[in-house]
Amino acid sequence: MHFQGAVELVRLLDRLTRRPRWPRRDLPLPIVHLKHPAGVASPVDALANRPATTRGSRVAFARVDGGGNDPRGLRPVLDDAVAQLAGKVRGVSPLRFPHYALVVWLLELRVPAEVGADDEERAIAHEFRNHLRHRIRLGSGPTGQEVRATGWDIAQDFPWWIRLVIALTPRIGLALTAMLWRPATWVGQQPVAGRSGLGLYRLARAFVKEEPADAHPDDVRHLLVQAFLEDLRRSHRRWTPWGTGRRRTGHPWLLVEGVGDATAGEELVEAIGRARNTAAETVSGRRWWRVDHLSRLDPLLVVTAGEWSGPEDVRGVHPADAPAGYRDWLALLARSGNWVLRFDVDPRVPAPGVAGALSQVEPLRLRRAVTAPLVLTLFAASLAGVPLLNHARCDVWWSPSMRSPLVRVGADCVGVSADPLRDFVPDGLPAEIRADLGDVYGRIMATNAKAAAKPDVVTVVFLSILTPSTANSYQALVEELRGVWVAQNTSSIPIKVLLANGGEGPGGQGLEFGGIAADKIIALAADDPSVVAVTGLTISTNSAKTAIRRLGGNALPVVGILTSADDMAEVNEYYYQVGPNNRREARVAAFYADRHLGIGKVSIFYSGDPSDRYSQNLAEDANTAFAERGIEVTRYEKYRVTTEDGVPPFTLGQSACSDEPGHAVFYAGRAQYLPDFLHGMNSKCQSSTPPVISGDSGSRFVLDGRMAEFPNVRLDYMSFANPSAWTDCAKVPFYKYYLDVFGGTCATMRDGRSAAGHDAVQVIAEGVRQVRRTDPEAPVRPGLLAEISNIRAENAIQGATGVIGFGTNSRVPVDKAILVLRGNADRSSTPLLLCGELPFRTELIASLVQPSDCPEDR
Repeated sequence: MHFQGAVELVRLLDRLTRRPRWPRRDLPLPIVHLKHPAGVASPVDALANRPATTRGSRVAFARVDGGGNDPRGLRPVLDDAVAQLAGKVRGVSPLRFPHYALVVWLLELRVPAEVGADDEERAIAHEFRNHLRHRIRLGSGPTGQEVRATGWDIAQDFPWWIRLVIALTPRIGLALTAMLWRPATWVGQQPVAGRSGLGLYRLARAFVKEEPADAHPDDVRHLLVQAFLEDLRRSHRRWTPWGTGRRRTGHPWLLVEGVGDATAGEELVEAIGRARNTAAETVSGRRWWRVDHLSRLDPLLVVTAGEWSGPEDVRGVHPADAPAGYRDWLALLARSGNWVLRFDVDPRVPAPGVAGALSQVEPLRLRRAVTAPLVLTLFAASLAGVPLLNHARCDVWWSPSMRSPLVRVGADCVGVSADPLRDFVPDGLPAEIRADLGDVYGRIMATNAKAAAKPDVVTVVFLSILTPSTANSYQALVEELRGVWVAQNTSSIPIKVLLANGGEGPGGQGLEFGGIAADKIIALAADDPSVVAVTGLTISTNSAKTAIRRLGGNALPVVGILTSADDMAEVNEYYYQVGPNNRREARVAAFYADRHLGIGKVSIFYSGDPSDRYSQNLAEDANTAFAERGIEVTRYEKYRVTTEDGVPPFTLGQSACSDEPGHAVFYAGRAQYLPDFLHGMNSKCQSSTPPVISGDSGSRFVLDGRMAEFPNVRLDYMSFANPSAWTDCAKVPFYKYYLDVFGGTCATMRDGRSAAGHDAVQVIAEGVRQVRRTDPEAPVRPGLLAEISNIRAENAIQGATGVIGFGTNSRVPVDKAILVLRGNADRSSTPLLLCGELPFRTELIASLVQPSDCPEDR
C-alpha cells in the first residue's frame, strides 16, 4: 500500500463501508478495481486488515482468489465467498444465504432416470428432504463427536417450519415452501433459458430435464449472482420489526485478488455488473437509484486487484483523486451502466511520506446500532415527547422551558450555551484534546461565576465553530479560547463570556449555521441587556457574513479575530476586526517575493468553492499586488473542492513545476487542501520544485506537522501572530501570563491564535471602559460601537498581535503587523520578515528583517 494516494484510497473505502443511518442516503457501491503491474505484491494483502480490525460494529468480509479459470465457472468462487461471509461477526447476526442455497440445490438436483413423470414431484420432494437432512447431519461426526459447523452449513439455514414439514410430508412441504417461503417464490420467478415465472417445482423439473447449467451457462451464472446479491439485500433490510438489518452499520466486503483477462475474477465482476443493471431495469425500464433505490440497492462493496484493465470504456483514476473519482463515477453511472471504478496503483513508484501518513490513519470505526423490541420502542415513544423535544433543543431532558438558546442541527448543538462542557464537547474526542478543552471551558465558566456577582458585569458572546470535525481544528479552538480567557481574567471590567456554536457544516465549509446562531444571540440580547458585543468569527465565508449582517441589523457590535476577506468589513458598520485584511496580506507577500526572493514570475492557485470568500478574495488581491510590483502572473487557476469547475489539488500541484529561475507559487487556498497540492508537486516536480508562498492559512498546515512530509519544499507563509518573533516571548505580558497558567515554553507554544483572541476581547473591553468613563452606570450597548470606532491610529491600543488602531473610513487596523515565516519539519517556524509594529520591539530576534519601506495601508 506504499503508493501515492494510498491514504485517500483507504479513506474512500472507509467512507463506502460506513452504512448511512437513513435509507434515503444510500448510494450505489462501485466495484473498486486496483490495477497493478505484474510481479508486485497485491494491495489486497494490506486492505484485508481494514474490515478485520473495524472498531464498533464489525462487518463481514470474504477474500477469494479470482485468478483461476475453473471449468465450473463462478460456482467455486461464489461458494467460497458465501462460506466466509456467513461466518460469525461480533455484534450482529450471521448473514444467511437461503436464495443462493436454493439455487445450489437446483444445480445439484438429480432424479433417477427410471422415475416416471407421475412420480417426478415425489422424487423432487424427497431429494429436497435429503438435502435438508444432509445439512443437519453436518453438525456431528460419525462417532457422535461435535464437529465445528462450516460457513456453508450456516449459509444453508432453512426456517424450522420448512424443515419440520418437509420431514413429515415431503410433497406437501415442498408445495408450502414454494407458496409461503419468500426465497422459494423469488427463485421460482427468475428467468432461465428464456422462461420466467415457472415456480419452484416447475423450475426444478426444468433443471432435471434440460440441465440448463450446460445448455444455458450465462443464465445460470446470472441466477447464482442474482441470488447471492438478493440474500445480501434482504439481510440488510432496515424495516423488519426486530431490526436485524438496522444493526448492520457497515457494508460487507468481497476482496477478489488475481483478477486478469479470462479469469474467474473478471467473470465475477462482469456478472455482478450485469446483475445490478438487470435489477436497475426492473422498475419500468428506469434506473432504480432514482426510482426505487430503497429496495433494489445491494450492500456489497467489491474490491478487486490484478492486472486486468477493466471494461474497454473505463479509464483509470489516480488513487490521490479517489474522492473526486468516485463522485465522477457516480455522476455517470445512470447513463453508462458501468460499475467498475478503476484505480491505477504502482507500489514501485517512490511515495515519500505515505508510510507515515498511513500509520496515522485510524482504524475503520462504525457506529454501534442500538435496537430494541418494537413493543418497547412504541412504549418508550409514547413517553418520550418532552425528552425528544428537549433533545432537539439541546436542553436537559426534564426541562419545562418553552424556549431554548440552542437547537440541534444534525449532530451539532447550534446556538448559545452557558455550559459548553455539556453542549459542545462530543463523546469521540481524543483524551488529550478533551482535557485541554474541558480545562479552558472550566476556567471561562469559573470566571463567569465571579463576574456575575458584580453589578457592572458585561457579557460578550464568542461565536465560532465549536464542534469541528478534526482534532487539529479543536486544538486551534483551544488556543483561541485560552486567549479569550486571559483577556477576560486580566480585565479590570468584569466580563462574562458565553459560547455560541455556528457549526462546521458538510465538507468543513465553516460556520455553516452562523445565521441560526446569530438569531439565538439576538434573542438572548433582547432578554439580557448585559450582552454588549460578539467576538470570534475566525473564518471568512458567506455564512459568516450572514451572521454579521443579522447581528449588526440588531445593533450588536462584532469584533472578528482572524477574518481577513476584504468585504467582511463592508457588511455593515457594526463589524470590526483585529487582524489585517487580505489586501494588506497580499501586498506584504508581493513585497517579500520582490525584495527578498527576487521573484519575477508567480503562479497563483486558489479554491474554486464559491462560498470560500477568503481564498477567492486573497487570490484577487494577490493578482493585483504582484502586478503592482512588476511580477508577472503566469497562471491564475483554481482547484476543485466539490463539483465546481477546476481540477483536484493534487493534479494542480503536478502542473506547478518550473525550472525557470525567479519563479514562485502563491497558494491562496485553505490549509486542508495544501497537502494534496504539495503531494502533486512532489510526484512531478522533483528537482524543479519552485518556492511556495502561502497565505495565513498555511500556519495551520505547519502547526499540524505536515511539513515533515515535504523535505524538499520551501514554504514561506504569512502570519498575524507568532511567539517565535521574540528572543524570549515571556517578556511580552500576554505570553508570560499564558505560559504561567497553561505551561510550556515559547518554543513549544508556536501558535499565535491565542493572542488574536486576547486582542479581540481587549478591544471590546476598551470600548466598554470609554463608555463608562463619564458615567459608570451608563448603558453600554448603545454607545459601544462609537467608542470602538474611536480607537484610531493616533490613540491606538497595544495588543499582543501588534498595534490596533482603526482608520477613519476603515474598520480594519491600519498597517497591522504581519510576519513572514518559513515552515520547518518539527512544527516550528523561522521568522523572516516583519511589516508593522509588534510590542517589545527591542526583544525581537536579531535575524528578523524589519524593512522601513514595507507596504502601508492607503
